[in-house]
Amino acid sequence: MTKKILTGVIGVSLVIMLVCVGLVMGIMYDYMGQKIDEQMADEAVLAEEAWLAGGQDFLDSMEQRPDIKSRITVISSDGKVLYDSMADSTKMENHLEREEVKEALTDGIGKASRTSYTLEEDTRYYAKKTADGNVIRISTSHYSQLGLLLDTFGMIIITVSVLIVLSVFISYRVARAIVKPINDIDLDNPDISENYEELGPLLHRIHQQNIKIKGQMENLRRSREEFSIITENMSEGLIIIDKDAEILTYNRSAAHMLRSSGGRTEGSVLKLNRSEPFRKAVNKALSGKNATTYLDEGNSVYEIIANPASDKDEVTGAIIIIMDVTEKERGETLRREFTSNVSHELKTPLTSIYGVSDMLASGLVKPEDVAGFAGTIKEEASRLISLIDDIIKLSRLDESTGPQQMETIDVFETARDAVNRLSVKAQSANVELSLSGEPSEIVGVQHILDEIIYNVCENAIKYNRPGGFVRISVRNDDDESLITVSDSGIGIPKADRERVFERFYRVDKSHSKEIGGTGLGLSIVKHGVMYLGGRVELESEEGKGTVVTVRLPRA
Repeated sequence: MTKKILTGVIGVSLVIMLVCVGLVMGIMYDYMGQKIDEQMADEAVLAEEAWLAGGQDFLDSMEQRPDIKSRITVISSDGKVLYDSMADSTKMENHLEREEVKEALTDGIGKASRTSYTLEEDTRYYAKKTADGNVIRISTSHYSQLGLLLDTFGMIIITVSVLIVLSVFISYRVARAIVKPINDIDLDNPDISENYEELGPLLHRIHQQNIKIKGQMENLRRSREEFSIITENMSEGLIIIDKDAEILTYNRSAAHMLRSSGGRTEGSVLKLNRSEPFRKAVNKALSGKNATTYLDEGNSVYEIIANPASDKDEVTGAIIIIMDVTEKERGETLRREFTSNVSHELKTPLTSIYGVSDMLASGLVKPEDVAGFAGTIKEEASRLISLIDDIIKLSRLDESTGPQQMETIDVFETARDAVNRLSVKAQSANVELSLSGEPSEIVGVQHILDEIIYNVCENAIKYNRPGGFVRISVRNDDDESLITVSDSGIGIPKADRERVFERFYRVDKSHSKEIGGTGLGLSIVKHGVMYLGGRVELESEEGKGTVVTVRLPRA
């Protein structure tokens, strides 16, 4: 703005200076012309007196006078040149048609201004009719406007240069003085009563706009904070990218799921994860299509849903949602395994029952062997009933549709009943079974607690050694009731410890038929403990034994 003001003021100053120079030159030209006319009139009077008094000789003597600087010409009434102070009168042409001569002969005085063909100068003429009828003409060279300008050019240049310097200096100071109050305006809090009242409407508008912008910025900040709080507390990962796959924003869950390094990642979204499934999902979304894929990160499985973001049929970016479906996939895997195992476990006794009954129906069995075959059918049927019963128990625990009659139960007494029922099985396996501890009460379901203790103890007896032991301890630990079952059995390999609570999972599948059972005992234990609001812990060392600890909230 200062530059524009400075340029404008200098331009105006130059125009004014040029106009002034032109006016001054015109005034000087007119003034000088008047002075020359007055001087020539005086000289004409003197020349007339000299001509009438002494003729040509007297006029010659006048040329020596310092006050006579003009050319004197005497012309007869018929236009013949009688005398000229600067040229040979005999060689001069007739002057009767000269403007000033004709005017003098008619009116007594004549004036003219033209270029002299003799002297080739711009000349002014003053003619006066004398008493003897002749015409005295006085002529002198006169500056033309261009000549006057050229003659004073140096002075004009000096004057204009000085004026330009002064105008630049003054314009700069004036421009700064004009702009300074504007530059000093606080646009955040404009003072409407500034130096220039013309700025009042503008400052008022700026003030109103500031209030509006501050409100919008506050709403935007609040919205961003709300968006950040929501997204940062989402369990699902969220990534928003533009059409060039550059990250606009993402939350911590996304960084965690994609195993992104610490710190905020900027630039390409592929910096978060460069796996092929993720890259394909991003490319498909940016091409305008919805994409769903799965990312397997070893212990975790993530579902990636990438949807394009469009504006007027043009893809402007993509929104990527990442969900942890590990439990879902694991549940689906367990369901498939459970279905397969149930089919196998049901098929085995049914096949045996069908084969034996078919032999009996065909009469291929000797009468004395009928009792043995019937015993086989009974044994397999019992195994089948036990398996179905365990499946029903697990189903009820999974769906929480089991008995809801909650009561206060003495854990120690329940453990004593389980030990009494298992004492025969322990003796036949040559395993010492003992119970120690103190009374401890919980609020729960009696038969679920009984199944928990019974199944853990039964498992400890099954996988023990002859001469080994199974020790059950019940005690109170702050707000928990602890049931600890330790044995001296074969132990569990480290690779199998995480899976022993899965349905139908057996550590030693080759001896599963010899040991017996449905393979659902520890699964029932796990789900029963969860149903009662507790947790189960397992410690084992292969070849040395196992310790199972059940923690239940006390009443």
